[in-house]
Amino acid sequence: MAPAGTSSVQTQFKALSSTARLDVLILDGGGDNTPKPSAEGSKDDPTRLSSRRNLYFDEKARITLRLRTSGDEEQLRDILSKVEITLTAHATDAVPQGSGNAASASGKHDLTSRVISGKDVDDFVTSENHIYAIWRPTLHLIRPQIRLQRPAVYFTAYMRISTEALVESKQKAAEYLESFEPLPENILEPLNFDLSFGDGDIYLSESLISKTAPPVGSLQDSVKPIRGASKRAFPIIPALFTRIKYSVLPDTLIASLHLEASRLITGTLTVHDVALDTPHATVENISPLNGPKATKAGDEIVLLYKIKRQTQSDAADSSSVFVHIETTLTLSSTSKIDLDTKWQTKVDLSSLSSRPVYKWSRPLSAGSQQAAGLSFRDAPPPSLPDVEPKVTTSEQGVIFNIIAPATISKDDDLELDIQCINRSDRPRRFALVTLPPKRNPTMDPSNEQMSKRSTEQSKRMSNTFIAEPTQTRRRLDVLDLNPDFRIGPLPPGAIFETKMKFRTLTMGSLDLGALRIVDLDTRRTVDVKDLPDVIVMPEALRTEEVVAEEMPQSE
Repeated sequence: MAPAGTSSVQTQFKALSSTARLDVLILDGGGDNTPKPSAEGSKDDPTRLSSRRNLYFDEKARITLRLRTSGDEEQLRDILSKVEITLTAHATDAVPQGSGNAASASGKHDLTSRVISGKDVDDFVTSENHIYAIWRPTLHLIRPQIRLQRPAVYFTAYMRISTEALVESKQKAAEYLESFEPLPENILEPLNFDLSFGDGDIYLSESLISKTAPPVGSLQDSVKPIRGASKRAFPIIPALFTRIKYSVLPDTLIASLHLEASRLITGTLTVHDVALDTPHATVENISPLNGPKATKAGDEIVLLYKIKRQTQSDAADSSSVFVHIETTLTLSSTSKIDLDTKWQTKVDLSSLSSRPVYKWSRPLSAGSQQAAGLSFRDAPPPSLPDVEPKVTTSEQGVIFNIIAPATISKDDDLELDIQCINRSDRPRRFALVTLPPKRNPTMDPSNEQMSKRSTEQSKRMSNTFIAEPTQTRRRLDVLDLNPDFRIGPLPPGAIFETKMKFRTLTMGSLDLGALRIVDLDTRRTVDVKDLPDVIVMPEALRTEEVVAEEMPQSE
């Protein structure tokens, strides 16, 4: 006879599933108000527990799994050591029904899942004729990959025999013969009496050739799991909004990470730790938190990071940026919610070169070409104007340093200090020409009525040309006081320094337009648009900002 333990796992689980009920609860206070067992047993009814109203994105939700059954606690502990529970969170779109507040779930999108061992039970609670086994797992509610109009989350769970228990049960069953079953017959037994076959033992089991019915299924399929789910879908809202901006500086990107507490929260959102990392660049935090920061609804924290290339030979133009934020939402003295926000974005690293690159225009061209930056490389010889410029060493070009004060007084003229260093092998001559900023013209208010009448006529008449209304230019920020500015001839290795003067016409940040550098020998030009930022103030401090520009030699 087979020992009693051969199919005890399946038998015990069937007995448990016939009377057990599995519930998924999201309790107010994170499940800490679940009744605890006492020496004489708790008299509290575990079904009368307050539930959460809503959930939050990126929350580490504390779920309460409750298994209700009857019987002995020791027997329940024995079977629970051989089962596992799969807990899954699903995102859905809550669709209102009629004019009431009830809502139904539309569609299902799996968010995350977790497998919990049955032996990791936290509490056993006895109430009247029932015994409750309670688990309190944590599930990270990541943001869904799709956009939902009214996002909500509900949970499902099912309990089944664990894989380890099934494997162990099959191994034990293979060591014994089935009870009350005859041995298979040797269908080749008559050949053992034939002398021509000698004294050999000829054997062929009947079970190898007889027709058998297909198997019913594995133990996993024959035993139905115990299923449970939350009674409703919980609305889920964001507690933290994040965004990132980038500012380009020479050889550096300044990333500003904005953390804004949602206006939908009612408690205190505490930021504990923020980490920003990218694999293709080095990141330096220039405004650390220096401890936890408590914020209310609508408050914003801005953190600054300096991003530089790891090596100048790194040719990656873009890189992934990983942001990890750990926060805690305190709703009351007994209710605290942990949030773990992880998201990924992209950053453009093409501007992170040692010096941004400008290119010479073609000889006698009407326009100019600009690339991202302030480093000018050698152009091809004039005989090959259509060939793309070749990158050479910086020692063969010309360097321009443009220095300007960061702030000036409203009564002072602006002076740009120009420094030209000739690193080429021949004398150079240049002309500097200022170009006004390109701005969208504004329409003269006196012509608005004319424009309206023209529009009405265009509706009644087809194929009729209507002239554009008269337009006026916006006033410039500065007035150039240098009508004809020239440098050279400048011998090889020489340095030339001078000043360019401008009359300020407005207050605030000045738009200096662009500075065109003309090579008088080859008639090639370069337009420098990244000029220093200058602010006109009533009383300004004299601080300087330096912009270095390197120009190639032009044959």
